[in-house]
Amino acid sequence: MLSLHHAGLIDPPSLSPLHGDVTPGEVLAIVGPNGAGKTTLLTMLSGFRYSQLGPVTLDGWSLEAWTPAALAGRRALVAQFEPSGFDWRVRDLVVLGGDPGPEAVAEIMRQLELACLAERGVLSLSGGERQRVMVARALCQLAAARRDQNRDGGLLLLDEPTSALDIGQQQRMMRLLRRLAVERHMAVVCVLHDLNLAATYADRVWLMAAGKRVAHGAPSQVLEVERLALTYRVELQALDRAGAAPWLALKP
Repeated sequence: MLSLHHAGLIDPPSLSPLHGDVTPGEVLAIVGPNGAGKTTLLTMLSGFRYSQLGPVTLDGWSLEAWTPAALAGRRALVAQFEPSGFDWRVRDLVVLGGDPGPEAVAEIMRQLELACLAERGVLSLSGGERQRVMVARALCQLAAARRDQNRDGGLLLLDEPTSALDIGQQQRMMRLLRRLAVERHMAVVCVLHDLNLAATYADRVWLMAAGKRVAHGAPSQVLEVERLALTYRVELQALDRAGAAPWLALKP
């Protein structure tokens, strides 16, 4: 689906060349300290900022070759901050990017626990509620464009989708994203600060630092205590979990 061919950025904030693929059916977590280049990378993957080095291709075509309308049908981006200047009714905002039909909209809103908020104004919502509304809008955007049910579910890019959520909502959000990746054959890319969420729900992890990808692979390979302690400049301890990446905790 999405491929990076030594893609990168020269102008600040810069990104060192990256090579790799994002494939349908998986959840890819992008992690790293503040200023590591995570959001910049997500912006490049979305096509809102073009690579200045090698190309980023979607379905074999450079992102620069896609029209905005065609690209919107294949990928959706949920930014870290999406202020609303208008007090949209929640349901109206959810279908703003695309309306896949009443039943599909109702199911997406149910999955994100928004049905009871459908008639509320978005400006009256909490930060966590607004965050879920923006994820629902992105899912409707991709669902509206998916005419062929045999086609993959598109590319969903999310910048810190759990940052304003309580721990229960975080779990339900990540479970939903993982299920959609499998059931709809969707490629899901999440920027996450919570390393334990990445370890639990991601199929692969890219660890960023100072504009470079310093490690990539399965969570158990990337999220090693020694590497993370060096990258984040933090003292960590690991609680072992059989067959999985360790549960990470700060040292007292």
